[in-house]
Amino acid sequence: MNGRFRDVLWPASFPDAPRARVHAHALATLVVITSVCAAFKGFYWADDPQVSQYRAGLGDMTRAMAVPFRLMAVPLLLMCAALAGALRPWPRVTYRVLAVVAWTTSALGIFVVLLDTELTNDSDYCTANAPVEPISGNVVALCLLAALAAGSSAAWIAWVISRRRARPAALYAVWLATVAATVVLTLAVPLHAAQTCGPSGVG
Repeated sequence: MNGRFRDVLWPASFPDAPRARVHAHALATLVVITSVCAAFKGFYWADDPQVSQYRAGLGDMTRAMAVPFRLMAVPLLLMCAALAGALRPWPRVTYRVLAVVAWTTSALGIFVVLLDTELTNDSDYCTANAPVEPISGNVVALCLLAALAAGSSAAWIAWVISRRRARPAALYAVWLATVAATVVLTLAVPLHAAQTCGPSGVG
């Protein structure tokens, strides 16, 4: 596999901007974690009687899934800015300050979004069946592999459609958006099927 094709399948490598790679992978990690939390909030408790009464339809589910992205909005934007700074000749001091702020807020943001997702768990209030662990580590790993494969495929398709002229940043955007969407969609099925507090034992 030649270098150019490898870079198309893994756009976060940014071959012409080595210092951008760390930020690109960090941003991808933030997006994946946020997407996992969004899937949990949107699908795990959605059909439980104790929760569904507050979710009248698709709009309420969408709003529930948007919470993690709202909580991570500042870290995601700052990491995007740090990535942009790594791709452009910004002043060294400005770039370093931005990078430090981005990484600091990202660490805090991950803690907050994970805590918020954990607090979504209302198992302490279950009056029927006790909920089970919704997804195992293996399921998450398989979903992540599927998401990365889908992202690479989407980046390759975008590269072909653009007649091999798509810029690395554009391929990265396509790759990242596809990974995020695939994480949510692949986790939706096992999360929705997992046992919650519902009297039937399946939500």
